[in-house]
Amino acid sequence: MTILLLTRWMTLTLKIVDDLVHDCFSVPETELEVLFENAYNISRKRFSYDIAFYSPGMIHYETDFHTATDPYRFPSISITGKGCALNCEHCSGNLLETMIPATTPDTLWKVCEEIKSKGGSGCLISGGSTPKGDTPLMKFIPTIKRAKDELGLDIVVHTGIVYPEIAEELGKAGIDGAMMDIIGSNETLNQVYHLDLSVDIFDKSMALLEDHGVPYMPHIIAGLHYGKMVGEAEAIRMIAKHSPTSVVVVAFMPLDNTPMEKVIPATPVDIARVIIATRLAIPDKPLMLGCARPLGNHRRITDRLAIDAGVNGIAYPSDEGYEYAIERGLKASFSNQCCSLISKLL
Repeated sequence: MTILLLTRWMTLTLKIVDDLVHDCFSVPETELEVLFENAYNISRKRFSYDIAFYSPGMIHYETDFHTATDPYRFPSISITGKGCALNCEHCSGNLLETMIPATTPDTLWKVCEEIKSKGGSGCLISGGSTPKGDTPLMKFIPTIKRAKDELGLDIVVHTGIVYPEIAEELGKAGIDGAMMDIIGSNETLNQVYHLDLSVDIFDKSMALLEDHGVPYMPHIIAGLHYGKMVGEAEAIRMIAKHSPTSVVVVAFMPLDNTPMEKVIPATPVDIARVIIATRLAIPDKPLMLGCARPLGNHRRITDRLAIDAGVNGIAYPSDEGYEYAIERGLKASFSNQCCSLISKLL
């Protein structure tokens, strides 16, 4: 294919994606049925009738259909302890409270050894951000590689924004996945994340990971802009230009003791719009409904709609979500790992 033909093909492809995403976010709720059906059928055609359910070590999870109570089965570790330079509006460091602190390479190694000794299969290495929006992983990379080589752990990391030097080192470490939130609105990036940057930094981040052979799983956060749908469509368009290992949709959930604790989250239907648009725009990659989403009846409705929209997996599914998947004839499997590692099951 000549450069001219390739350019025309890429332009046409991006136009198709743009139109699909626009339709998903603009059509009235009463007209979503056809889009639900198309998204569901695409998933079944590409990934058969398999669906994966996940329950990593962050939450005690016990239901009639699956029990996962060991906190070391796939725990989250914070390499910054409770510290975060950004103090984002939706989190204010609260999410770090539930993670195992390991603020030095030696401490991280000891935690990894403990995970292995207690039968865990891996971990998520996360932490607060630096003022540049990245997780300060660099000094921990040798320990991460050692845990991969000597302990055989599956290791996923939260990168935040990716810069060239860390992309190169992550590629050498052989991690199992890099996770990052993809923000599609400069306004959200500034007001919620407190970063004076442009969203094209996420485009560059994904390109850097690809250049260094790092598998990555971008996350789209529905309703992150104070419960409103602002940059989600642009985030999907951005991801569709790249080749992630899988894509994860999560939803803003109000947390106590944060500036956004009183914010009403996006509706289940709005979250479903994000899932449908992602499925139609990126049909060949596994699509997950991740662990972060509102609880209660909101979660029960969201889980059912996510299944209708063609997700390939759900983290911490509600009873109703699991039962609905079975009703629709899906073949369920369970894993106590992070849902970003869905490619291990599909």
